[in-house]
Amino acid sequence: MSKDFKAQTYIVDENLADTLIWLCHHQDCFDSFHYDVVTQELKVEHANGMDIIKKGSYLNASYGILITSV
Repeated sequence: MSKDFKAQTYIVDENLADTLIWLCHHQDCFDSFHYDVVTQELKVEHANGMDIIKKGSYLNASYGILITSV
């Protein structure tokens, strides 16, 4: 099954590259992201603060800001 990286919503899986591609398609909804290779955590800074993105996280860019939930 192919993923639609331009879709407004995305569920994070084990493939970090796919998550980064989705984020790059929605750069207008967050400020920055950082990946720590030691802790293997992806942190995304956006208008509502900062979130750690994990497998299973639900990302939503529908409202012009990044909304995350687990």
